[in-house]
Amino acid sequence: MPSIDELLPLVAEPREDLAAEYKGWLNLAETNHKAVLAKAAIAIANHGGGYIIIGMRDDRAQLVSVSRPDEIPATAQDTVNAAIQRFATPGFHCEVYVVPHPETGVFHPVIVVPGGMTEPVMSKRDCRDVIAQNRVYIRKPGPRSEEPQTGEEWRALLRRCVQNGREDMLDSIRAIVSGRVEPVSHVPNAAAELHGYAEGARRRWQELVADLPENDEARFPHGYYEMAFKLIGAEPAPTLVELRNRLQVAQRIRLTGWTTFLDMNRPEWAPYLHEDFIEAWVGRKVDRDWLRTSAHCDFWRASRDGKLYTVRGYSEDGIPNKVPAGAAIDLTMPVWRVGEGLLFASRFAETFEGVESIAIECTFTGLKDRYLTSVDGMRAMFGDRHSRTDTVTLVGQPTVQQVQDNLTEVMQALLSPLYERFDFFEAPFELFDTELNKLRGGRF
Repeated sequence: MPSIDELLPLVAEPREDLAAEYKGWLNLAETNHKAVLAKAAIAIANHGGGYIIIGMRDDRAQLVSVSRPDEIPATAQDTVNAAIQRFATPGFHCEVYVVPHPETGVFHPVIVVPGGMTEPVMSKRDCRDVIAQNRVYIRKPGPRSEEPQTGEEWRALLRRCVQNGREDMLDSIRAIVSGRVEPVSHVPNAAAELHGYAEGARRRWQELVADLPENDEARFPHGYYEMAFKLIGAEPAPTLVELRNRLQVAQRIRLTGWTTFLDMNRPEWAPYLHEDFIEAWVGRKVDRDWLRTSAHCDFWRASRDGKLYTVRGYSEDGIPNKVPAGAAIDLTMPVWRVGEGLLFASRFAETFEGVESIAIECTFTGLKDRYLTSVDGMRAMFGDRHSRTDTVTLVGQPTVQQVQDNLTEVMQALLSPLYERFDFFEAPFELFDTELNKLRGGRF
């Protein structure tokens, strides 16, 4: 990220060029000003990145620093990105820095627009006399932001996107070969916000099971695992009906027989509205309880801003004549459980605009004194590896692209701390790679 000193020349010695756009003060509470900002950002992103500097007036071909009017609110990063997400597709994230003018002392917002786009950025909404829907804007000499008109302008844009796509592909190949996953920039407070959401969803589940007998399977008496996801940067779904539609898009792909975020047709188990959430509880008792084990009493919840939560008991605790309830964890099951949840979250993310990454929080409880085993005997396990820890929480924040291209590496980084709890067991790369290939192929 640039420092204030590095950005200072943009303010102290203002000069418009193809990578720098200067604007007067914009009130981003107004749709017209949002469109002005978004159009400039789209053009600069298509140019390969650059800067938008706010608070400069063009005075006889000279850019001068002017104070922000009292009626115009300060330019916040969230407000800038909300304006861009409203008008641009695909969405992208900008950083905002406040740089003081060395002479006037006025603090000017400097918006850093990223480059590296692998497809042209387009506008997705109209704003009269400012921006038109489904248009591509580029930077042209002047400088100005306009649609490409000539074959050469289009070829230059497409060449840039193809080159960026080639670099992304090569980076993915390098990551696979070297077994690494590049870290992403963590959004401040995202982990804390997701943790709070998970705690609220867990309290809601506890309300639902409060009247059940203490050892009821729906209360997961031997422990449970929960997964929570937050789509960083997602533009919220406008209504709960639209949220339900997006969930159903993600639910079309079923990777296992009892899939994550299950959508049941039976009225007692079907998703329903609760406050400003969609949730489902399969632990509710009905006349026929033929599948009522801890592994089939899920509770899940989804919010319009792209957060998900689910909790489920361990299937190992309900397999007759295999292992006693509460005694073991199957070697492959965490890979399948979390892998399926993360793949669902990535499909869900594709129905939103502006998603930068997926924050994850997974918690496994009831681990103390369990041992690691292969329930079906398909994997050799030597020695008894027990957990002395009862609960472990795992966190991560991959991009959607990393989930799609480097799922094995993402999962190994996320789940290794869980396996280590079992007497320092080091889960091999092959375990994740083989089981995730089976999962994606629907071989359950």
